[in-house]
Amino acid sequence: MKKTTGKRQKSHLCPPLPVMDRRTFVQFTTLSAALMLAGCGGSSNGGSNYVDKGASTSSGLTATLQIAENQIPGTVSLDSSFASLSFEKNHINTSPGVYFGPNNTSLIGLLNALGGGVLRIGGNSVDRISWTPAGAGQTSGQVSQRDVANFANFMKQCPGWRVLYGINFASSRGSIASPALAADEAAYVSQMLGGQLLAFEIGNEPDLYGDSNTPTLAGFTYSTFLNGGTLAQGTFAGWSAFAQAIRGAVAGAVLSGPAASSEKGGWAERFASSEAGNIALMTEHYYIDNYNSAAPSINGMLSTPDTNLIAALRNLQATSNTTGIPFRIGECNSYFSSSNPAGVSNVFAAALWAIDFIFTHAKYGASGLNFHNNGSISSYTAIGDTRGTVTAVQPLYYALAFFSQIFQGGATGKLLSSNLTANSTALSGYAIASSAGEICAIINNKDPVNAASVTIETGRSASQATITNLESSGATPLTNPGIYNGGIPITLGGQPISLNGGWTGAPQQTIEVSGQSLTANVAPATAALIRIA
Repeated sequence: MKKTTGKRQKSHLCPPLPVMDRRTFVQFTTLSAALMLAGCGGSSNGGSNYVDKGASTSSGLTATLQIAENQIPGTVSLDSSFASLSFEKNHINTSPGVYFGPNNTSLIGLLNALGGGVLRIGGNSVDRISWTPAGAGQTSGQVSQRDVANFANFMKQCPGWRVLYGINFASSRGSIASPALAADEAAYVSQMLGGQLLAFEIGNEPDLYGDSNTPTLAGFTYSTFLNGGTLAQGTFAGWSAFAQAIRGAVAGAVLSGPAASSEKGGWAERFASSEAGNIALMTEHYYIDNYNSAAPSINGMLSTPDTNLIAALRNLQATSNTTGIPFRIGECNSYFSSSNPAGVSNVFAAALWAIDFIFTHAKYGASGLNFHNNGSISSYTAIGDTRGTVTAVQPLYYALAFFSQIFQGGATGKLLSSNLTANSTALSGYAIASSAGEICAIINNKDPVNAASVTIETGRSASQATITNLESSGATPLTNPGIYNGGIPITLGGQPISLNGGWTGAPQQTIEVSGQSLTANVAPATAALIRIA
């Protein structure tokens, strides 16, 4: 996957459900000339100089989306949990306000507003936190029974969410990890989360062990990861020993892995092939690139297709087909090591990027993806927070809210074969057949100047369609960071989303369908959800 391996600065929600064992788990474009001219000039907003989206009402872009009735081969059934969230483990134990606590009504509201999902507790902090069961809680470098109990009580108020829970493996930065500690932590987590526990993830990005984050593991190899061994710093217990201990402590424990940092080295495929009988989910990470070594720009973020992502997904899909193990990009986002992030990852362009990013994962057979959060509103986070308090609904969150609208009322969907012919690569289009009997067409217009006239050929008779838009107001819509970061409103269905997930938006247009065809006009810098019935 397209990701550098330098030091990263990432830091980053019920009625009981049936406990899942492994068997149940398994069942379970470059842009247009107008956008390129906007360019990257090295300013804090990515060098952008975009034109007011309201300055041109012409349909300078034209396209036809032809939809077929067949599901794209190799793709999974979709639901609201497909596009989900990832948080650092230290969000459990260090927030003064107990971020993942039962009184954080804002975070609970924001998660429930998405319908449901997979909440990953992971990141670099996983390998820096010692299991200290009798600890007082809310103590840096420790996670205690009290912390886990708070988290479990939080999760009970988010009944549509399940947890992918990370456990210390590398003993980084003075922390302590061992198979015995892992087993004890896993047992308590399983007891407290019950059916909301999806799987355990042992360690984080083991393919980077031995770098500046984990210098005590110098000389670490894949063989050491899996089987343990002796390093210069001492004897290291491998993944297999941790897994065996956890399975001994938790009946039917579901394990995932290896949470590799990228496609480089093929760790995930190698691991899935050798451990097919021991894991229920293959996990890997993906970021566009590193802010410290790349020149981030809106143009670079929005350019499609992302050939590196597609290549990685194809490799994972091939291994999944061979082993029968589903795969998930358990941690992802745009740019990391965010030394100068403002103006690219935290603006409205990131919402439009995320829509294409989500559908690319769906097209190539992923079982889902988790956008990582670090809480900083100047970075790529979806939900901003300060010391345990939610402070911002970021542009990225709007992309997840937009996607979740497809699955209203608990609907599921299948990604249909479709073909978009357009006079601009700033347009992308997708189609989903909903279990509610509707077709949902998604048109993503990333051109900041030109509106798009899109003819949709449905492949079936329909009577009407409604359109719900995700859009940004103002003269430079793509660079708008939203109201919580000095910007102006971003809206879904004409309305913003409040800090507690409250939203009163609705479809903004109803159009008649003539036989099997309709035409929708999509404004500049706008994603449109067209529900056809």
